[in-house]
Amino acid sequence: MKSIIQTGKKQPIYASPLVLFGQYVVGFWVLLMQGSLNSPEMEGITPEQAALLGREWFDFLLDVMPEHELVAFPKLEHLVMQGRQEGIQLGETRGRQEGIHIGEKRGRQEGRQEGRQEGEAILLSRQLQRRFGSLPDWIQARIAQADSQLLEAWSLRFVDARSLEEVFSG
Repeated sequence: MKSIIQTGKKQPIYASPLVLFGQYVVGFWVLLMQGSLNSPEMEGITPEQAALLGREWFDFLLDVMPEHELVAFPKLEHLVMQGRQEGIQLGETRGRQEGIHIGEKRGRQEGRQEGRQEGEAILLSRQLQRRFGSLPDWIQARIAQADSQLLEAWSLRFVDARSLEEVFSG
């Protein structure tokens, strides 16, 4: 038994119930996936996972439908391409948002670290100047280039040091 598919053309296309069912399933699946990917429950799903689910379903559909009936899907290739395009766009958008978030977070962390390090260097320089007087250029250069661990070590040595050389030796 064949049913009539109205396509807007002058001649209707006759298709088997299996083809009609397949067309409804494809249309329903596209709507379902579009709605599902935007739902809160699917927030953690990656575009790769969504594509894998779609591919598994599509492979199943290809396995159960006879080839001559699959050819009767006039929009199948278009739907697949549209789904891929939407998946790529969604993946790019999510990737961009995640990249921006990670970049901002790293930037804040690095900024805090640099600020702490600069503050440590300024404090050590002031303490050394207070105890030993003006600092030679070589000491100012070493303090400016030191990392936090080295600045901390020098600031601990400063407490017991009787000279600049004792602070910076070892």
